[in-house]
Amino acid sequence: MSVKPDHSDTIYERTRFRRPHPVGSEHGVDAALLGFTFDGDAQPDPPRYLVKNLLPTEGVAILGGQSGAGKTFTGIDLGVSLGTGEPFFGRRIVERVGTLILAAEGAGTLAARIEAARSVRASGKRLPIAWMGAVPNLADPEEVKALQPKIRAVDARMREEFGVRLGLIEIDTMAAAFAMKDENDAAEAQQHLRHMRMLGEPIGALVLPIHHYGKTEDTGLRGSSAYRGGADAVLSILADRNQVTGEVTTRSLNLAKSRWAEEGPIAAFALRFVQLGTDEDGDAYGACVVDPKLDEPPPSTRKAPQKDPLPIVALKGAFDEVLLTHGRDVQVRGAGEIVRAITVEEMRPEFRRRYATAETDGDKAAATIRQALKRALSACPKHGFNTAAWNGEEWLWRAWP
Repeated sequence: MSVKPDHSDTIYERTRFRRPHPVGSEHGVDAALLGFTFDGDAQPDPPRYLVKNLLPTEGVAILGGQSGAGKTFTGIDLGVSLGTGEPFFGRRIVERVGTLILAAEGAGTLAARIEAARSVRASGKRLPIAWMGAVPNLADPEEVKALQPKIRAVDARMREEFGVRLGLIEIDTMAAAFAMKDENDAAEAQQHLRHMRMLGEPIGALVLPIHHYGKTEDTGLRGSSAYRGGADAVLSILADRNQVTGEVTTRSLNLAKSRWAEEGPIAAFALRFVQLGTDEDGDAYGACVVDPKLDEPPPSTRKAPQKDPLPIVALKGAFDEVLLTHGRDVQVRGAGEIVRAITVEEMRPEFRRRYATAETDGDKAAATIRQALKRALSACPKHGFNTAAWNGEEWLWRAWP
């Protein structure tokens, strides 16, 4: 049975007695310095993952994508991987855990979808997966508090029945679970992120809301950039969708943001129909399952060249200009490959200069440019750039020479 590690001690408390402290201070520690950690007083801990180099053990990650791209199917496939311990899109499951799905929409389809997935990947055996259809308004802090003991009860049953803790809480979808007044309001987005952490932190679980992309994949997550900024990781489901016929092709899973791992395309996948039985007319019924194509290059690396959208044009020009004056050789995350890179902050003024907007109001123009840069950074893996954050900076470099 997995036991949740005790994280009650802070880095400071674990290291406070390693060095001498000012004489005369209470208990040998200057009270004004409580809560601070100085370089050399603490050794960095390795990242803790549920899925290696993909999803952290705790916090908030977002699974985003276009309508019909396969977000819910991917979320179920993730739950099956975590429940069985089998790899997710080729990535190792570090800890086998249970999954709770707060299905604010589509709850009636989950039984068939989970049955199809476990029939293919778990030989039909029962898995530590539970779901809830009557999801309260998670924008209300009192509703979130009322949900906490129910989540603990689910955790307790999973420990008793399956020998695993509840490690993942999926919210499908974020827009349906939170009664949003304004998706573009940064303060409201930050409040929603706090409420999600309130759901996961008491039991040490990762919270994974499923969220829609904007009108095109280049816009990234719909609404305020605070959602992407406040998330520990963002998984992106991309696809080519014919809005007239509904046909969807070239699906792929991508790591659009991570605080620890290298970002970029992961793998292509398809949805495969699995028959569960026949209805009263003798027609087959069932559900689709995720079928990763690990031996194929992700679609984003094999599409024919297309005309770049304006935000990408501005980003490429700004990057080339700023690289001449500010570019330097850095190691990715301090221990990876050496790349010629700049920081996003260094590039931002040049991007503003290059990106044209028809807005005459200064504040509106600035907001439009910020959104354009956000879209461009989200689309970087598709246009030959990598982004990653370390040492308090967000870095940008070309994925290939």
